[in-house]
Amino acid sequence: MAQLLRALDDEVYVEYDTFGLDGTDLPSWGSPTDEMYHFIAGVRLESWDAEPEPADDSWTPVSSATFVAESGVVSIVTMMDGRGHDFLIGPPHFEYGVRMYLREPRPGDGHGTGECEEAWLLRIWPIRDVFDPITHAAPFSYIARGVLYYSIDLEPEQLVQPPARREAPVPVSAVADWASLRPDPDLDTFDGWLRRVSRKAEEAGVTVHELLRGGGLDIEDGADLTVASCTPPRARAGRFTDPLVDRYYAEQARLRPLSGQDPGEDRLREYADGERIAKELCRSGARTFSVPVEGRGAPYVSPGVSRRVWRWEDDLLGGELMDGGLTVDRQVLARNPWTRQILVSGIVTVLRRDHDRRGTGDTVWYVVRDAEPHEAARVLCAEATWEEDPEQRRALDEVAREKLVELRATYRSREG
Repeated sequence: MAQLLRALDDEVYVEYDTFGLDGTDLPSWGSPTDEMYHFIAGVRLESWDAEPEPADDSWTPVSSATFVAESGVVSIVTMMDGRGHDFLIGPPHFEYGVRMYLREPRPGDGHGTGECEEAWLLRIWPIRDVFDPITHAAPFSYIARGVLYYSIDLEPEQLVQPPARREAPVPVSAVADWASLRPDPDLDTFDGWLRRVSRKAEEAGVTVHELLRGGGLDIEDGADLTVASCTPPRARAGRFTDPLVDRYYAEQARLRPLSGQDPGEDRLREYADGERIAKELCRSGARTFSVPVEGRGAPYVSPGVSRRVWRWEDDLLGGELMDGGLTVDRQVLARNPWTRQILVSGIVTVLRRDHDRRGTGDTVWYVVRDAEPHEAARVLCAEATWEEDPEQRRALDEVAREKLVELRATYRSREG
C-alpha cells in the first residue's frame, strides 16, 4: 500500500492562468477554470513512495502526467517570477507520475490567509530509475580560453561528443534504496529540539533554564518549557504570513540569539527550504560536513545531487580523517609537506549551501554527506563513460590552436 512521505502546503500567485513545475521536464500547465487569469492558488504538494489511491471526493481530477526530475527538488513557478517553496519528491533522474486535483478553497488551504481562489492538490510518486550518463551526466563542452575571450561560438568539433562505446554498465536503483523515498516523521518537532537542548545543558553542567537564559531568553527557573516560553517574544508565531518561514524564524530564535537586524523574508525562505530538504535527504545518524565546490557551475549545485569533490585536509597522525567525512572512493591526490596537508577527492551528496561559510571567486561551500552506494555508482559510471581519450584531446587542442591564430589575426586586422 502506498505511503505518504511528506507534504507541503503553499500559496502561489498565478498570472495568465499559467504555471509550471520547476525541476522537471513537464510543459506549462493551466487551471481548468476559464473565468480567471490572475489569482492566488492554495497548493498542496504530496510525495508518495508508490502510486497512491485517488484523492477523496472533495477533489476533482484535472490531469495526470509523467516526467523526469532533474534533482528531485521541485517548486511551482509562474510567469512573472512567482515561485513556491522548494519541495523534495525523491531522487534525481527518476521518472515520476503526478496527478492534479482541483476544488473550491477551504479555510486553512494554502497559508490560511483566506485569499485563495482555487485549491490544487498535486500527488507525485516514483516510477523507475532512468539515469543515463549520456543524457544526465555529460561534462562541460571542450573550450579553449581564447575562444571564451573573443566570445566566439564553439564549432561542432569543440563540443564534447557522446562516446562511441559505453564500457561501464549503467546502475539501476530501486525506490527502497533512497533516503528521500523513506517514510519520515516530522524532523523539526519542539520535543526534538528540547531533547537536544537538555543534552547541551547536561554537558555544560547547568539547567535547561540557565542555558536558555545564557542564550538571551528571559525565562524564570521552574517555568514550563513550551513553544511560547522558549521563543523570544519578537520571534513568536505571527511575524510572517508564510507559516513555513514563520516557524523557521522561531526555531532559529530558540537555537541562537537573534541579531538586532532581522534577515529578509526571501533569505529566511531560502534557508528554511534548504535546511528542511537537507534533513529529508539524510538517514538517521548520517554524518554531515562542509566542503568547497570550485569551478564552473559551483553556484548551481542542487540538493540531492551526488558528485565528486576535492579539498585540502590536515594530514593527521595515523591517517585519522579530519571530520570523519569524504570516505567514499577516497583518493589522496597530492601531499604538501610544508603545510602537512593532503589533497583528497571523494564522492558526496549535496544537502544545501553552508550559510556560515562564504566562498571566494568560483568557490561555494556546501553541507554534504558521504554518498550512499547507489548514489556513488552513478558518479563512477559517469566518470567511466566520459573518461577522456588522450589522443582525442590532443587533436582538439590542435584544432583550437589553429582557430585561435585565425581569430586573433582577424581581430588585429579590424583594430588596425
